[in-house]
Amino acid sequence: MALGIIRSLQLVATLVVAGPVGLVGILNLLEGRYPYGVFFLVAAIGLVAISEYLYVQLTNRTVGRVKRLKNIRGRGDE
Repeated sequence: MALGIIRSLQLVATLVVAGPVGLVGILNLLEGRYPYGVFFLVAAIGLVAISEYLYVQLTNRTVGRVKRLKNIRGRGDE
């Protein structure tokens, strides 16, 4: 359950940063400034994508290390 809370907080923090960037992109698109609008929308999507990718990579590494550590300790107890 703790990982769910941590992941939720991480996602909220990312959206707090990416949300206004995406909003600037939408407003620029509505005003007819398409290059700026697309740039800001891509930047917002990129922030969320990079954040999720890093979270998954760090989680996989951490879980993998814990599993290996558990296996090493489990073999020594037999």
